[in-house]
Amino acid sequence: MILFITGQYASAQYVHPILDKWLSKKIFKWKLVSTSVSCKYWRENKIRYKEIKKKSAGEVSKYIEKVKPNLIITSASVDVDIEHLFVIEGKKKSIPTACFIDTWVNYINRFNYKGKYIFPNLILAIDNRCKQEMIKEGIPKDIIQVVGQPYLESISKRVPSFGQNFLLAGQPINKYFGKTFGFDETDFRKIILKALKKRKISNIISSKHPEEKLKKIDSKLNILHKKGRGIIDVEESHTVFGIFSMQMIIGYLLGRNVASIQPVVSKKDPSPLSRWNLIPILKNANEVIKFIDKSNFKISKKKIEKLLKKRSEQLGIRGSITRFDKFLSIYLNKKKKIN
Repeated sequence: MILFITGQYASAQYVHPILDKWLSKKIFKWKLVSTSVSCKYWRENKIRYKEIKKKSAGEVSKYIEKVKPNLIITSASVDVDIEHLFVIEGKKKSIPTACFIDTWVNYINRFNYKGKYIFPNLILAIDNRCKQEMIKEGIPKDIIQVVGQPYLESISKRVPSFGQNFLLAGQPINKYFGKTFGFDETDFRKIILKALKKRKISNIISSKHPEEKLKKIDSKLNILHKKGRGIIDVEESHTVFGIFSMQMIIGYLLGRNVASIQPVVSKKDPSPLSRWNLIPILKNANEVIKFIDKSNFKISKKKIEKLLKKRSEQLGIRGSITRFDKFLSIYLNKKKKIN
């Protein structure tokens, strides 16, 4: 039996296509533990989960003893203690542990627990680029295995037409990073709104991350503030502005105009898309206006389909669900032979 632990919204998205497949075909037995904002995702999608409210080593240990998993797979989030506790307690009981990476950023910090790096037996990388970046940050290369990104593969099978809106993809930068980048989500919105106001643009969706605390920003624009709806927000838009959010990656995959707003350019770019020179970094409102002026807001569905195929290969996500299943089959069989 496989025990999954998810902490963030994006980590729940990563796991969902796998569980959907297993629910219909009953390939592997599994249980799901959820915490933080990932609970919201599972409730929205009507997937049963266990929430351990008392997040202590003792409670985690009791639960592991109760369900007796053969493998523990956790998301690798920043500041979600329960993920670390499952890795620690699983290792104490000689149960194999694995953590998956759902996006190409902030690798080593995901494994920092109370000032120490806690690594599982295996870390599941998205692609070779992800693997190499992790190694550069100091993660041991012998525990990294490339698997993919099941959620991104699942949405790459959709070919939505261009929407009519500009999407502002929110992130809780201040909560997790403070001003370490030299800016946060408030600075991001100020720059974008200043540019949109100058161009008298009113078809705007402001997508709020579940953990984001929005401050009031003076604007006479007709902005539709919404709780983030993931891919739906992207489908209803032709342009996505953000810092390094998952909605930007979805937007890029689906052929949207995408740009990263970074008023202060860091030594290490937190946005994978701009780090790989796939999208531009815009530092101020004037640069945003220039980007808008040269963007194409009408692209045929056929062209979107071509872009989607090309970018799926570019991001290394094709075959993710199959690779994940294969990894589990081989890994669990190995453990059975060893035992």
